[in-house]
Amino acid sequence: MAVDSRRALVAWLWLSAGVSSTVFGHVGHSHTATPAPAKSSIASQTSADHGPLVVTRITADNAVSLIRQGPDAIGGIGDWFISNGTLCAIISDVDHESEFSARGGSLVDLGFCGREDEHFASFHDLLDGSRLTPMDAERIETQITDKQATVIVHSKQGMASMRTRYSLSMQSPTELHIHKQLQNAPDLKFYSSLNFNLHSLEPFVFNSQFPARSNGFQNEDFVERGQSAIPEAARDADMIITPSPPDAAQSISYGWRMVKAERVDGDDRYPVPFYMLADDSSNAMLVLSDTFYIGDGSKIGWLQLPQLLLLDLGEDTLETEEIVYVGERGDVASVTDQLFTSAGTLSGEVSESGVAIHVRDEHGNPITHVRPQANGEFSLKLPAGQYTLEVIASAGRRMQKSVTVTEDDQFLPMLVLSPAPRLRLPQGQAMRLVFKGLNGTPDPNFTDTYTGFSVRNGDTEHKATPVPQVFLAGVESDPDYVELAPGEYRVYAVHGLEHSLEHVDITVRTENTTELAIQAPKRQITTPGYIAADLHVHSGASYDNAFAESERVRTFVAENGEVMVSSEHDVPVDFQPKIEALGVADKITAIAAAEITSLLPTALNPYTGGHANFFPYTPDPLAYRRGMINHENRRWREIIHDVKQREPEVVVQLNHPRLDMRLSGEELPSDWEEIIDHGQFLDHMGSAGHPYNPHQPLNSAPNKVLIETDPNTGLSDLSFDLIEVINPGGDQYQERIQAIRQDWLSFVKQGYRLVGTANSDSHGSDVQVAVPRTMVRITDDRVTHFKQSEFLKSLKQGDAYGTTGPMLEVSLNGVNMGGMVKAERAQLEVTIQSVDWIPLNLARLQINGVTIEEYDLTPDKNEHKLLIPMEFDQDAFVTLEVSGEAGQEYLDVYPGLTPYAFSNPIYVDANADGVWTPPGL
Repeated sequence: MAVDSRRALVAWLWLSAGVSSTVFGHVGHSHTATPAPAKSSIASQTSADHGPLVVTRITADNAVSLIRQGPDAIGGIGDWFISNGTLCAIISDVDHESEFSARGGSLVDLGFCGREDEHFASFHDLLDGSRLTPMDAERIETQITDKQATVIVHSKQGMASMRTRYSLSMQSPTELHIHKQLQNAPDLKFYSSLNFNLHSLEPFVFNSQFPARSNGFQNEDFVERGQSAIPEAARDADMIITPSPPDAAQSISYGWRMVKAERVDGDDRYPVPFYMLADDSSNAMLVLSDTFYIGDGSKIGWLQLPQLLLLDLGEDTLETEEIVYVGERGDVASVTDQLFTSAGTLSGEVSESGVAIHVRDEHGNPITHVRPQANGEFSLKLPAGQYTLEVIASAGRRMQKSVTVTEDDQFLPMLVLSPAPRLRLPQGQAMRLVFKGLNGTPDPNFTDTYTGFSVRNGDTEHKATPVPQVFLAGVESDPDYVELAPGEYRVYAVHGLEHSLEHVDITVRTENTTELAIQAPKRQITTPGYIAADLHVHSGASYDNAFAESERVRTFVAENGEVMVSSEHDVPVDFQPKIEALGVADKITAIAAAEITSLLPTALNPYTGGHANFFPYTPDPLAYRRGMINHENRRWREIIHDVKQREPEVVVQLNHPRLDMRLSGEELPSDWEEIIDHGQFLDHMGSAGHPYNPHQPLNSAPNKVLIETDPNTGLSDLSFDLIEVINPGGDQYQERIQAIRQDWLSFVKQGYRLVGTANSDSHGSDVQVAVPRTMVRITDDRVTHFKQSEFLKSLKQGDAYGTTGPMLEVSLNGVNMGGMVKAERAQLEVTIQSVDWIPLNLARLQINGVTIEEYDLTPDKNEHKLLIPMEFDQDAFVTLEVSGEAGQEYLDVYPGLTPYAFSNPIYVDANADGVWTPPGL
């Protein structure tokens, strides 16, 4: 997971910090009550009795026909299926973990039956808006009648109980109805139903009763800003609409609407305020337990904010009715059309496809947004009134048209856009093309969704990171051209760290089609006996992005990566079928894997458990989360043991264990508990709830929690094989390497021979893939002759190095990295290579992690050889680091990185007794 994603997860919900001392001071809770057996007798009444209405449990016998397909589909055997013949939905079983609870009972999959369109991110209910107090599912029952099919989830948190009904009917074929009753929560201020939409679908906040109050795709951050964001972020709206991205294989949109929220006391009931919150991390419905003493409830202002502390539910019940509308297009209009049913239809045509049309009322308020069909035709429903249609297209093109909508249907004359200049791309060669604007021309953005989505944080407005690059795999499905705004550009062609960097300056003129005359990168250095691997790669199968799996393969080929280890969050995925479908199996290979991602603060792990990669991890296509084991509120030693039972060859990598150096000193800062980043395991060590101290022995407190062995398995929380030394996310790139390297070497000094790796942790196309990379020694480095077992053995041995540019060959008396030399005297032989656009200037030699010598390298040389005699008076280990200054060309194609490589240790048995004795701290 990238650093921005991890930061969002740290904050998760703004009231994790709480609005009451109870929430502030709570250290974590995991409900452990034994669930009652699920009632399945009613579920046996299926479509044989009620036509298309179905509600049943997914079993091995029916799973193939019931399990959903699409980028975010995770439902499997044991879960609960519900359908009305149009929509198919899955609610997870109570024993299946969710993102917010160690229990299930969450709506996890929703889409149109028979389509592979699943983009839905799960819901969960949080008391007082805190991730520390989720409603934990205890049992599930089902009902079916002639009119509707229903799944009912019963959940608890402390004394509080909630009954949630998910219903599908024939009368409303594209609507999933949700009814909730929350009671026995006397001190409740509010609850939040949270949609975990982390950097995935872009939310449009809409007021279905008063559309002019909608704020559309312009949203306010509420996850990171905390309580101070409430007045701006809590919107007077009742709906959040999330369309799938434009490049989705099958489009869909979800419209999540609060129909009503009421406080109930027997036969008496009255409405309570509710609000919509949306940013790029989550979407939430905030429901108050009562009305305000001052204010009409239309907003939470500074007068209302302190009143939250005074609200309570007492002995009453909160009841809500929600609807999730599902549309077949990836736009807002496919949902708003279901609301404006009595309105007339506005139809038209745009002169080209691939555009977006935004509709605003006469005051400029966002009303809806539509994407035309492939032939340019579009239609949408709008209430009578004055509107402005704005067409947004590639190359920064925009056009507006004012329209008067009546109650009758009407058709607009064609909306004609001026053609965009086209740049025809080279074909048949794998490369990444990077575009940089010159002389005032802005960098292009080839992944613009044309929504204008933004998130405000105070005076700052954040938009999606632009992607000024195009990926070519050298196959027929590569794009033929790109459209560019007129201007001047420098175009780079790059194909990884072993090839030349080519560039050409171009001028793009209005309406012209130009050939991009650029040379394909040429191989400048060879790395025989090594294969280039990225052991931490994400795509849209992870919950925190929507990047297509096939495009992830294309990006990997473009960067000359060779072994791609998928690391989707909590879902094992095998990319090999995608690789073969793209026709690049001779260029790259994949290892099925998963990143186990702990997100829950629990009694055992007050700051979560952190993140780790497991590979190979073979997907089970019929299982919940494709076979991912439950891992919340557990120690790594238990998780590792369970996966090893499933996958005997598995390699386990500790991912991004530190964010920066703040918690790595001999003494901790006074505010260390507030600095802890939940996603960084060594910031909190899981069950220890305390940072690791690399300056103290592992057998001292608090470090000793890492080496406590399980009496049955012999494993500890430090039973990892690999540790991710280079993970490029965030502004603290160099500091993170320093912090993690210090931790890593402290383990090695004490006899825990973890292997250092370097990975991209890439998510969307805006994050570079296959650089950083881990170069792994292998007998035959041709992809077509790849042997996974040998690769895994070399990794575990430590015969590998990490790099963002320099290529290494390191041996001591002919012994490679990870091996052991039995000698008091030895000669270190080093060969360092780099391409001409990645100059190097320094090599550092270390014994036991301490630099003993530095060697100046000539920047204009592509190859450097060092022969270094060494003497040892006791057992030791030898490592090497190489670095260079990042020039402008390097920064243009690898922004945020610097040229750097590190070797894994070579171990020295100085007394030749056959046993390596660690030097200690």
